[in-house]
Amino acid sequence: MPLTTISSNNTFDKLHFLEEFFLQTHDAVFVYDSAIQQFVCCNQLMLKILKLPTDTELPLSVSVFNQVIHEDDRQLLEKSLSLPEEQMATDPEGVNIRILSSRDEIRFYNLRTKRISKEHQKKLLLGILYDITDKFWYEQQQKKSDKTLRELSFITSHELRHEYAKIQSIIQLLDNRFITEEERRDLITGARQSIQVINSTIFKINHKLSFNQSDAFFKSDSRLYNYSRIVIIDDDDLTNIINQRLISNMAPDIEISVFTNVIDALRFLEDNDLKGDFLILLDVNFPHSSGWEFLDKYKRFLVQSSVVVLSSSIDTGDRKKARKYETVVDYITKPLSLELVKEMLHQ
Repeated sequence: MPLTTISSNNTFDKLHFLEEFFLQTHDAVFVYDSAIQQFVCCNQLMLKILKLPTDTELPLSVSVFNQVIHEDDRQLLEKSLSLPEEQMATDPEGVNIRILSSRDEIRFYNLRTKRISKEHQKKLLLGILYDITDKFWYEQQQKKSDKTLRELSFITSHELRHEYAKIQSIIQLLDNRFITEEERRDLITGARQSIQVINSTIFKINHKLSFNQSDAFFKSDSRLYNYSRIVIIDDDDLTNIINQRLISNMAPDIEISVFTNVIDALRFLEDNDLKGDFLILLDVNFPHSSGWEFLDKYKRFLVQSSVVVLSSSIDTGDRKKARKYETVVDYITKPLSLELVKEMLHQ
């Protein structure tokens, strides 16, 4: 009900209501005296954000805010708390700032301030902090989704369509009985190349739809010279021979180390990987241990290289599990191919 209907003849009731509303609101609220740069009043939620006990005595120096706010956002806070004389309120949209929460994680808040008093040379500001972490996360995810959709649209409309048109033209020419045998062989070679491109492009599309950890296939700066060694960890000897040959054909100068068990691989990495510039191809299914055990132990290493999970499993649960490890940059379904090796090493 309207505030004016609450004991309109009793000023004390109004003040009591306002005090309760101020203290119990679900947003962080404070009153700041810009003349002395101190918080003269705030509710318990504000004290929690500042990582202070509920019985903390006021006023509080603005320095307590600087201890929890992200250092890059301190100027925004300073601007919001020191209004020009002629400006009665900040931008109605407020400013977005990052604050370290009590769980040591960054949360996003929208801060809005408004001048509420100029009496006796006081410059009091009413401030409200709205937690927009979930909204910010959703907007970031939406931007990633939009970016992925634009990339998929480009891939399908340019790469696939281009190769499709090429194959269609080749078929038309092959039907022409006046072309020479040499021209026919060249056309067939061109068709095979287009088919390989289409196969690689389809892989890219599936990859973006199934393992969109960083919204990219491989980082655009992932050149061959970034990796000083390829480490293959797989218990299947024949698979290791094939993968080693594929990589050697594509990158004959790069060193390759092969391990058929997790323990030996971990020992080798701990002793030799001093810069984190290896690329690790990891199978997750072993008879006596698993790639997941490797990742659990490897994440404790001070130096870590990029890991590509190379598995025969198409289980979405395995893909989701792989995403939980920061060192895992990709999840590829076997078999490894020349196209995949090229994508990894020469993008």
